Amino acid sequence: MRPSDTRGTTGITATSRLTRRGRLPRLATTVIAAVAALTAPLVVATPTAGAVVGGAPSGPAPWAVQITTFSGVPGTPCSGVVVAPRWVATAAHCGPADPNAYTLGFGNLATVPGGFATTASLASPSIVGAFGSLETGSIGRHTPVAAYHAPAGDVMLLKLAHPAPSPSVRRAGRDPVAGDVLRFHGFGETSPRGQRSAELRTGLTRLDRMDARPGHRIGRSHTIEAGYGLGDSGGPVFHGDLLVGVHSGSDHSRRQPNGTNPAWYESIPAQNGWIDWMIANR
Repeated sequence: MRPSDTRGTTGITATSRLTRRGRLPRLATTVIAAVAALTAPLVVATPTAGAVVGGAPSGPAPWAVQITTFSGVPGTPCSGVVVAPRWVATAAHCGPADPNAYTLGFGNLATVPGGFATTASLASPSIVGAFGSLETGSIGRHTPVAAYHAPAGDVMLLKLAHPAPSPSVRRAGRDPVAGDVLRFHGFGETSPRGQRSAELRTGLTRLDRMDARPGHRIGRSHTIEAGYGLGDSGGPVFHGDLLVGVHSGSDHSRRQPNGTNPAWYESIPAQNGWIDWMIANR
């Protein structure tokens, strides 16, 4: 799938209050709810069980990143994952190597310290201006300071101005083997050609084989619980609690009645050398 295979965003539910003339403005109620949420502890969870198209809610996932691309088709959704304190990994086809093309939201159904709560939905790009940024310490979404496409493969790193308000995942040092069952996550559509999810969702896929390409590797699989859809690109793929890939594409034309479909991801173990170099030198 091209320009996108990911995204969605976690919504903030604001408590309704009345003023003398009616309800408070939406932004005010959102801020009230977010401030209240800051008293809750940070929930740090590894990928959860459950079943994206036909998927189930992932539950707390502070390492998840909701990405909206304002390039090409404005508001294009993608997904990502925190791989180091100042670095987010996603799919290169999500957009150009231009940091101003993206806005990021961190976490899912969890609060994070430093002025952040669950991020607001970006189903409509027009509301992006209603929320703050990491630089100002306010709640909401963040524009990275740099974007880098990998020399080979469908992988991109987005660099943050400050450490992400969430933990980093652990990257695997080697690829899983054929037959291994992997867990994937994404903020994409929950039904074919439907709305992208308002929360991170998850499913399972079985690895068929690893294809070696010049400078990178691709994991070929077929989902066995739920399936990939628009907005899931760049979403993390885990083997146990280790990150083994970021989603690159799927075959929608071969989607089964239960929502499962063939899919492929970019190998993180194949990209570890480049990722480590970027973290150390950029």
